[in-house]
Amino acid sequence: MSVTNFNGKVAAITGAGSGIGRSLAVMLTKEGCNVAISDLDSYGLEQTREMLSPASKVSLHVVDVADRMQMETFASAANAEHGGVNMIFNNAGVSVTGLAENMPYEDMEWLMGINFWGVVYGCKSFLPYLREANEAAIINISSIFGSIAVPSQSAYNASKFAVKGYTYALRQELVDSQIG
Repeated sequence: MSVTNFNGKVAAITGAGSGIGRSLAVMLTKEGCNVAISDLDSYGLEQTREMLSPASKVSLHVVDVADRMQMETFASAANAEHGGVNMIFNNAGVSVTGLAENMPYEDMEWLMGINFWGVVYGCKSFLPYLREANEAAIINISSIFGSIAVPSQSAYNASKFAVKGYTYALRQELVDSQIG
């Protein structure tokens, strides 16, 4: 099963201070969805809040998705503030450009912390709450770079390939649940 109607449902969204995350929040609230939006950028979150439907309940959470404890706190707070969660959109992501040979380990570790571990932490932190919902879904954002490799994007490619592999395995594990 999956979520078939957004009206009255609750979506948690990472990376909602700009870009795809912001657009998701705007579109979901137009459909009557309540949202728990997160980002490291508190100013960006406030800007996003101003764009959202006033009819929807909105909670803001300053979260580093690469920090497991912060993600667990986000999941718990979103569940408590909204009385449940139906969807997690693991959207937060970054990119680093450079040749694999020259890319500092620290840049690669930083990127993997956000792009891959942020997804894992989001899934694992929200799963207990999603299991309590009648309709639920996990939405992990990857990229075309999770299907094709591009020079100077080795770290980004690796993270998005990893997200796809993790998501495909998780989907199979949840096939008999109400979580899409």
